[in-house]
Amino acid sequence: MRVIRPRAAFAAALFVSMLACGEGGAPSADASGLATVFDSTRADTVVARTAGQVPADRVRGLTEELRIQPDAEDTSAFTQVYQFVVGRDGRIYVYDDGSSRIFIYGPDGTLQRAFGRAGAGPGEFGQNNGMAMLPDGRLAFLDYQNARLSFFTAAGDTAGAWRVTSGFFTNNGLRTDTTGALLLARPVTAPRDGEILGRMGLVRLGADGALVDSLAPADLPVTRVSYIAEMQGGRSQYNAPHSAQLHWAWHPHGWYAVASGDRYVVELATPGRARRIERDAPAVPVPEAERTDAQERITANLRRNDPNWTFRGPPIPSTKAPVMGLRATGDGRLWVRVATPTEEIPEAERDPATAGRPNPLRFRDANEWEVFDADGRFRGRVRLPARASLM
Repeated sequence: MRVIRPRAAFAAALFVSMLACGEGGAPSADASGLATVFDSTRADTVVARTAGQVPADRVRGLTEELRIQPDAEDTSAFTQVYQFVVGRDGRIYVYDDGSSRIFIYGPDGTLQRAFGRAGAGPGEFGQNNGMAMLPDGRLAFLDYQNARLSFFTAAGDTAGAWRVTSGFFTNNGLRTDTTGALLLARPVTAPRDGEILGRMGLVRLGADGALVDSLAPADLPVTRVSYIAEMQGGRSQYNAPHSAQLHWAWHPHGWYAVASGDRYVVELATPGRARRIERDAPAVPVPEAERTDAQERITANLRRNDPNWTFRGPPIPSTKAPVMGLRATGDGRLWVRVATPTEEIPEAERDPATAGRPNPLRFRDANEWEVFDADGRFRGRVRLPARASLM
């Protein structure tokens, strides 16, 4: 299982996670020691329950497999990376925002090719709104600025393009599955009270990029804590740190996994009988200093829209939502980011202060994820480096 980590502006590292697997799907002797119990007594849902906490000495780590780190003065290499993908043959496709180019690296990290430039013509890119590797080995690249979905061979040669409906912009907005279907992340419902946009979901693309049908994730109840500022027709919204959010992931087998964040429950819309992952999750408190810092940051952010905005509404949560993120990886496993005790960021690791913007973050959570098979079986807990991003 591979985890990709952007390491500052000029580097990216490829890691392999260390998760033990036993014969027949049972936990191996050196795994977390937690067993999953399956309850099939319900007519419509199979429940996978895993109780207990993973001992600290059994939390898995990461072993670095590959690092691509150009020298800072190397202007021929990438500079700002927000997304990259790995092909089935191990090739790594990196989009560099600074030069509007795609870099192709071999499995050993050797640069094989770089192509593209800023613009609207053939072989040119306006912006990267998402990349996806298709089962046939092609790379799909979504560019809303040019209202275009481009295709490239594994070697980087042009393989056609579709026109797509623009008017909505997002990062990482392209999904696929094992059938090769292409889906765009877009709002799929009308906004409700307190929302600027409707619920995010996926819209399936038909031939030549036509929007075919909307696929909305399950609408689980969520106790959101958010704050809104309005000024001169503009509206901005800021969610409280650690408050519950609706998390969803598109599984490569073509179904949604959804979690509300309020409870450690993940709903899997698998074909036939649905499945549910249930875990016990002890309450994790939010320190008073972190709550005060969050209130100051929210106020500073919303005053950029309304200079007279004052903090009002519900208080910053005193405990953390147990589920903080949800991902489905190419091997079919589910990764759930879990709440952990707060850590103060060392001074040397904080972002530099910028005039006119909120103060840099002072607190963070340990970057820990729990991993499940597609059927809900618990596989272990993994701690990523503090500044890692799971892609």
